[in-house]
Amino acid sequence: MNQLDVLAIGLACWDLNFQVDRAPGPNEKTKATSLISEGGGPAANAAYCISKLGGKAAFMGRLGNDHFGNAHLDELRAADVQVDRILRSDSPTSIASVTVNQNGDRSVVNYSQKIESLTFDFSNLHPKCILIDGHEWDASEKALQQFSDIPSVLDAGSFRDATQTLAGNVSHLVASSSFAIASSGSEHPDNWFNCLLENTPHVAITRGEQGVVWKTTTGEQGSLKGHSVATVDTTAAGDVFHGSFSLALSRGNTFKEALAWANRVAAISTTKPGGRSSCPASDQVPQLNVCLSAPNKP
Repeated sequence: MNQLDVLAIGLACWDLNFQVDRAPGPNEKTKATSLISEGGGPAANAAYCISKLGGKAAFMGRLGNDHFGNAHLDELRAADVQVDRILRSDSPTSIASVTVNQNGDRSVVNYSQKIESLTFDFSNLHPKCILIDGHEWDASEKALQQFSDIPSVLDAGSFRDATQTLAGNVSHLVASSSFAIASSGSEHPDNWFNCLLENTPHVAITRGEQGVVWKTTTGEQGSLKGHSVATVDTTAAGDVFHGSFSLALSRGNTFKEALAWANRVAAISTTKPGGRSSCPASDQVPQLNVCLSAPNKP
């Protein structure tokens, strides 16, 4: 029996992370101060993060039969992520160019070719939680149907048809403020929740340095302040948040407890350069049971 803490389903790509003093403007060139070349993608990074934090994660997605696909697979294996549900594709591995300025803010350009339909194997999987990012629609739908009795999390970072539809099918929606604004047509948090709670019992909206606001259909609600840290690079901070949040849910923690821990783990990740390489290890983060006792310390 294949027992997992979290099954993460979605995108795997290869990140080229350029650190620059200032992002170039139109018709400008600039020289990067450093380059980090590593695997990326929301669900793949989340699985990597879960494993680094001591959890047992499997990633379900696709990688090209190319250099970047091979390198990405090696990284996941080295982190003890279960990779036997990854399918290799004739389409090339997606590439993301990430430019990070001296304030830690980033800009991303992603390239991926049209991908062929693939059928993933769900046999002998027994996860305690599912995390999806909306990039593998058929696999996500099948997982939500097959594992309907466990927590399910949607990483809704961008507003797309897939994330909009899947948002109503999961038990926990963790969305960016841009997703909430696009969904509700409003910039007011009350309207975000009025809209998103119609189909999802637990909703949290991440707002970067401003922290997290959350609410449930049972009336519970609250907010978590952003932690004051020396930000170096925000790349993959959202992926780390979703991964650590899902791991906490798989361990039986409450919605509020899981959010508090994820908020702190993600803040720690921003103090190091890179995306995946910024994921903290289990001995670098606070234990779950102390997250609420010191909410403003990373």
